[in-house]
Amino acid sequence: MEEKKWYVRNTAGKVFGPIDFESLKSWVKDGRVEPLAGVSCDLKNWVLAPLRPELEMNWVVENNPGQFYGPTHRSVVDDLVKTGTLSPAARFYQDDRGAALERIRALESALAAKDAETVQKDTSLAEALKLSSKKDLQLAAGQKALRERDDRISEAKSQLMLKDTQIAELTKIVQQRDVQLQQATAEIARRDADRQAQDMEIARRDAEIATLREQLAKRNEVHKREWKTEVVVPEVVANELPPPVARQAFTSSPFAGGASSAALAELERRAQQELARMGAEGAKKFFRMKK
Repeated sequence: MEEKKWYVRNTAGKVFGPIDFESLKSWVKDGRVEPLAGVSCDLKNWVLAPLRPELEMNWVVENNPGQFYGPTHRSVVDDLVKTGTLSPAARFYQDDRGAALERIRALESALAAKDAETVQKDTSLAEALKLSSKKDLQLAAGQKALRERDDRISEAKSQLMLKDTQIAELTKIVQQRDVQLQQATAEIARRDADRQAQDMEIARRDAEIATLREQLAKRNEVHKREWKTEVVVPEVVANELPPPVARQAFTSSPFAGGASSAALAELERRAQQELARMGAEGAKKFFRMKK
């Protein structure tokens, strides 16, 4: 049969073991097991060490009046005496079973109260841990929200920089358009000046044309008054002499009988040249000749 393994739990809740029962008895003799320590062989069911009769923890020391230590083993009491730890007035008692049980019950009540206090502290600690976990979750959520806000701020900054770049490009384009507009305005002004100059030149030429037309009209009117010639076929009378005045005129003119044929030919040549220069229409206008 396999030997049981034992564990010792001190009043601070710390567990020692596993050990065999002989080692447990040795620990009791060495004073390693406190009066309120618990012992167990399965880590579930705990019993106060003094309640195990085989451990012989049935001695109590009254060091000073009202100051007790125990129950413990006789070897522990002997060690206290040898080392001079106890006062000269120290008294020793070996509990019988009834008194020991009564004291053990009191110790168990105190231990239960201490366990309840420990459980309460553990509960408070669990609640504190739960609250701390909740706070940690809230902190993590806050940190996540902060990172998301930082990401949104970074994105907004990037968009703002992009907008600034676009605004700068648009400003450059507007400046170029302004320069083009100024150049176009100057070109329009130049063309307006050229058009005004042309209008003035046209007006001047129109005035000149009007003047020329007026002069031409006056000249035509003069021609109308001066040249109204009709061609009359002369009536020839044979063997009749002109009147004396006519005879005199013919006598003194180049056409007189004394003129040479060469002179008449030269005069006719000149007349033909002049008519050729003027043209037929010019001759008609000049002489106002009727058909």
